[in-house]
Amino acid sequence: MINIIDDDIRIRDLCDDDYLLMYKWLTDDRVLEFYGGRDKNYTYESLKNHYNDKINKGISCVIIEYQGKPIGYGQFYKIVDELFDEFNYEKTDNIVYGMDQFIGEVNYWNKGIGSKYIKMILSYLKKEKGATVVILDPHKNNLRAIKSYEKVGFKIIKDLPEHELSEGEKVDCYLMEYKYDLKFNSDHFKYLIEKYIDIRINNMQLLGSGDDSVAYLINDKYVFKIRYNVLKKSAYKKEKDICDFLNKKVQCDIKFPNILYFYSSDDCEILGYEQIKGTILTPSMYNSMTIDEQDKLKEDISVFLKKIHSLDYSELNDYIIDNKKRLIEMCDFVLCNIELNSFENKYISNYKNKVVESDLFNYNICFCHNDLSCKHMMIDNNKRLCGIIDFGDSGVTDEYCDFLYLLEDSEEEISSQFGEDIIKLYGKIDVIKTKQFQLLMELSYPIELIYYGYNNNITDYIVKGRELINMFYK
Repeated sequence: MINIIDDDIRIRDLCDDDYLLMYKWLTDDRVLEFYGGRDKNYTYESLKNHYNDKINKGISCVIIEYQGKPIGYGQFYKIVDELFDEFNYEKTDNIVYGMDQFIGEVNYWNKGIGSKYIKMILSYLKKEKGATVVILDPHKNNLRAIKSYEKVGFKIIKDLPEHELSEGEKVDCYLMEYKYDLKFNSDHFKYLIEKYIDIRINNMQLLGSGDDSVAYLINDKYVFKIRYNVLKKSAYKKEKDICDFLNKKVQCDIKFPNILYFYSSDDCEILGYEQIKGTILTPSMYNSMTIDEQDKLKEDISVFLKKIHSLDYSELNDYIIDNKKRLIEMCDFVLCNIELNSFENKYISNYKNKVVESDLFNYNICFCHNDLSCKHMMIDNNKRLCGIIDFGDSGVTDEYCDFLYLLEDSEEEISSQFGEDIIKLYGKIDVIKTKQFQLLMELSYPIELIYYGYNNNITDYIVKGRELINMFYK
């Protein structure tokens, strides 16, 4: 027996008393246009027999109620045997369920009820049925339903041409997939690359992922990255412009991504380039080097920084990053939009005042990588710097910014002494002032978390940022 309740929505078993209502819905052309087709011509008896047959075959048939009123129908079923072929879905060890649904009362369309219903069923299938994957196959022209499915986490993974007979014609569908506990869907990644870049993928290897992006090595040759965050729209356009600029302006043995593929839409951005050969620098790799190898690597990094910091950046005026202004605006935003306790409010207010009063910002403005951590430096077989990757945060900004990670003492970075040695080789800035700038930027981290969490609707980030303020700064 199914009886799932969440606020105004209840999901319960279909019963005999519902068939008159189902008959009303499934003789409404507005409903049938996207569910079954307007040529169905159900009678009350044929409809009742049709759905009783589903129940007898083990399909779970349910009614969706909103504020006590029946407004729609849903069904879900385990994918077994020939159903894998019907959906053109590969058999694996996953427990796969399919689902279909419609809101029959058209006055309740576009009110978010369908999305809420799907979330409730996804939760039920995981807890009660052990599902690891859920799939569905909407018509391509059913944009309202597709957006609703994407909203709760379904991803398009395959085109299904002429998949379903509707109103006497074979119609094209999408195969959409929901994988539990997965931040990024590799099948969706493959679908987007093959659809928009026109590269046939034979193999792919995960390289890494962030909060809103993921990168794969494709066909042992190309690095492709996809970004989903709509708040950072055109971020890859910026990265492409910067990489094009560097490849044109900088003559040296150090390679930068040469962007060969680029795609942008309202939903995602795609960036692709030929893989730079080399190994990502790690603290353990550095510590295994000889003193001479370490010295040469530090010299390589300092020379690289001198080259990019001395560039005429007039072509990149659209990508100026005013850290002082950015941090002040971020503090004001968090203070105005987040309900903070007195200590958190005091911390952020005091931090804002430190930024306002600081003379470290805008001291020397130049083009910076702005995210120069170990994981963005490539090392060749001779332990020399051979490539720099990930220019997504790059821009025209404070010179100090390119030394923040180099000076960091953490598991991911090498050591503060490593950064100090590079600064001495670099020779243009003061170590003490650079460290003061690093500390000031480090103190912004919990505020950045809160700000990012609020704007991306990630509660965990808001909680973590507030916890950091109360844990480490009291």
